[in-house]
Amino acid sequence: MQVAPMQAALTAAYVFHTLFAGLWVGAVVLTAWKVIPLAKDGDVTPELLGGVVSGVSTITRVGALVFLATGGHMAATVYGAEGLFAPPRGHVVLTMLALWVVMTGLVEVGGSKVRSALEDGKVRTAARDAGTFYTAAAAIGFVLLVLGGYLSV
Repeated sequence: MQVAPMQAALTAAYVFHTLFAGLWVGAVVLTAWKVIPLAKDGDVTPELLGGVVSGVSTITRVGALVFLATGGHMAATVYGAEGLFAPPRGHVVLTMLALWVVMTGLVEVGGSKVRSALEDGKVRTAARDAGTFYTAAAAIGFVLLVLGGYLSV
């Protein structure tokens, strides 16, 4: 069975989009759920917290490029310009786009707060200042995965 090149590209876009979404949301959830609370208790070294935050920031930035390329391809191929404004699926895609931008911003602000506090060696302050941002980003990530599941059927 031969797969048409457009179908193969769309399938690859779905695969990479889904893999990066899972990786990104998982990294943010782990940071918010385990790393930040440990840092608030002072049980994390500045190097470890900085390394985790740096890794999450890298995943966020690489993911932004992947999501833009794969999501843009999927939206253009599956929905087209007018389909994106048609309820309900088009509206869900646009909602996901807005949530993706918000989640990216929350992770970037959280990371900035951690890096700023770690310059002074303050792990607990870093975690306290960034915790709300990572928790909100994790919640939005969960919603994004739910909406992605909705679109997959």
